[in-house]
Amino acid sequence: MPHTLRTRPATWRRVPVRTALLFATLLAACGGEQGEAAKEEASASGAPDSVATAANAAAPATQDDGGPKSNLQPNELGRIMVLEYHRIGSPEGEWLRTAENFRKDLQSLYEKGYRPVTMRQVLEGNIDIPAGTTPVVFTIDDSSQGQFYYRPDGTIDPNTMAGMWDAFQKKNPAWRNGAVWCVLPAAGHPSNFFSEKPDKQFASRQEREANIKKKVQYLVDNRHEICNHTLYHARLDRATDAQAQEYIGRGEDSIKVYLPADYDIVTFALPLGMWPKNRALAWAGNWKGKPYENKVVLEVSGGPNVSPFDKAWDPRSVDRFIVAPRALERQLEAYDKNPANRYVSDGNPNVISVPQGKAGQVDRNRWQGKEVREVAGAAPAPAGGDTTTR
Repeated sequence: MPHTLRTRPATWRRVPVRTALLFATLLAACGGEQGEAAKEEASASGAPDSVATAANAAAPATQDDGGPKSNLQPNELGRIMVLEYHRIGSPEGEWLRTAENFRKDLQSLYEKGYRPVTMRQVLEGNIDIPAGTTPVVFTIDDSSQGQFYYRPDGTIDPNTMAGMWDAFQKKNPAWRNGAVWCVLPAAGHPSNFFSEKPDKQFASRQEREANIKKKVQYLVDNRHEICNHTLYHARLDRATDAQAQEYIGRGEDSIKVYLPADYDIVTFALPLGMWPKNRALAWAGNWKGKPYENKVVLEVSGGPNVSPFDKAWDPRSVDRFIVAPRALERQLEAYDKNPANRYVSDGNPNVISVPQGKAGQVDRNRWQGKEVREVAGAAPAPAGGDTTTR
């Protein structure tokens, strides 16, 4: 029976107390009604054999892209923001961003030397951006209102997130990579797979599916990443094991209908940040004989993440940074005051550059193929607890 989610529990993992008051709002932003269902690789292992000095040459550095950069020393143990967006609209709130401020977010981050990367790139340690720049991940949940519409003439609506991203990228080619789009293949309007209108308003099922396929192909062709967000934003914490596997596995299967045959979905976003009772089912399971594996699982909150090169990084529980009013601005101001907390690339994807004395913080079991290099004079990287702002 179709339904709209309206309530959410008072707490979830690592969410600040203030956020508990916003549960109902998030549900309104994320929820679409349950609809009819339409219908996985990155790995790294091992340990670096030695620690090199900054004077030791390695693989060629990433080419300068001509965009803005910081003048900070490399620090690839700094933290990375995994930003979380939902809808475009107003009035602005925790789960709603105006088009004006989304454009400002792109511009502010770019001017401060940030470059977009996907979760797949983070997982693979393929953070291939120029020296002096900082990776940032944009995650966009729910395939919902204001995210990606086509106009009648076949062009992308410039006031949707996809349209604004496309225009900004054309103006600033250094903003090379894409975002992570966490989609709901069987939700009701407005979360029915980026759809401009309710499913019944399409002339035919074929027209609707062609519209979806065109959008998915555009995202894949333009270096964006597709992420599974379950079939229709189901409450995994209330599901049986069988139901949880259906919501996740069937969701992935329904998304893959629109993807190239060799596309591997590696990222999964927990609806409402809620884990299934059997937490392992968020990582791997089986639906109707079809196994699924999520190498990255996104939480709903928590703040900036430790570097993927840090021993503390867990790809199966990745914190996100909700872009609420003034939240991103405050975080950027905090990084300006304390740049030790900010990941800064050395421009060489085959080298992990860390502050002097911090080589032992690198996960040697995961990153065998990379050289670890200590940088004299770099600000000490944060260790242990989170020292970033919320």
